[in-house]
Amino acid sequence: MGIGCVSRRTVLGATAAVGAGVLAGCGGTEWYPSDVTPNEYVLRSVIREKKRMVARYEAAVAEGSGPPELLGRFLEHHLSHLDALLEALPEGSAPTPPVEGAGASPSAPEEDPALDAVPGAGGLGVLEAAATSARLDQAGAVTDQGLAQLISAIGACEAGHAHLLAEV
Repeated sequence: MGIGCVSRRTVLGATAAVGAGVLAGCGGTEWYPSDVTPNEYVLRSVIREKKRMVARYEAAVAEGSGPPELLGRFLEHHLSHLDALLEALPEGSAPTPPVEGAGASPSAPEEDPALDAVPGAGGLGVLEAAATSARLDQAGAVTDQGLAQLISAIGACEAGHAHLLAEV
């Protein structure tokens, strides 16, 4: 060995020591600096989307813009999904704000201009298909297996809705 050369063993030993020190600091989820964990963030996102979907279905049922018994049944599915998602929120977490329909104030950050239009069965089918693909990403983004299963099951139901609405 020449002067100033470092052996491979020294480099590997130092790398292992630094790696062990870094991994020891990531022992659990307690290190997360926010009040809202990544799982809760995804869960709240799904809840907001579900509330928007419920508002769209309620408007479609009220306007009669599709088969009433089918839309009513799907609305019930979405309401039960919303209940299950709300139950999955951690205890003591802040409630999610309601989604307003056409009467929402223009300054509301969560306002969705598409809520003003009443979608027909075809439009609801497109929304259901889009929600299905979003659920795949959302289920993959959470670390809690039960929450991932819940989101996946909701996505599967939405895929069925999209299929049945495409046949109308």
